[in-house]
Amino acid sequence: MKLPQLESRRVQAIMELCSNAAQGVPTDKSQWKPEGLGKSVHEILEHLAGANHGFAALIRGGALSETAKKSVDRQSIKNPAASYPHAVEALRESGQALAEAIASVPDEQLRQERPMPWGETWAVTRLLTAPSAHIAYHWGQICYLQTLWGDQEDRF
Repeated sequence: MKLPQLESRRVQAIMELCSNAAQGVPTDKSQWKPEGLGKSVHEILEHLAGANHGFAALIRGGALSETAKKSVDRQSIKNPAASYPHAVEALRESGQALAEAIASVPDEQLRQERPMPWGETWAVTRLLTAPSAHIAYHWGQICYLQTLWGDQEDRF
């Protein structure tokens, strides 16, 4: 199996785990933050959806959205959602768009490098593999937040 297909499947698998965890969050806990600090699950989902769309655009060779361009830093990229169910749906949609973008990369592009909007140059192989690590990182945050309010259920 080639790298784009492998990474596309990896993103789909991690997105399923993340989505399952997000679906297990009670609506009344979606905005909760420990000590009022950090990001809530809703905010994490908004960030993931925005970042997934951003990665997909960069992989396709396009530009970031106007919202992402206006972000002061990469951590503030988000896809605003009016409600928690909308945030969960936006997460799913963005994951699918990302997986499709990754799978569409032809072999001849794997040796290329691309300038990133934040001033770095990344190999296309890094651009294809970074999203799965990013999603997994935030999936872990969601799972940890769930344990803080007493939810010990695994949703694998």
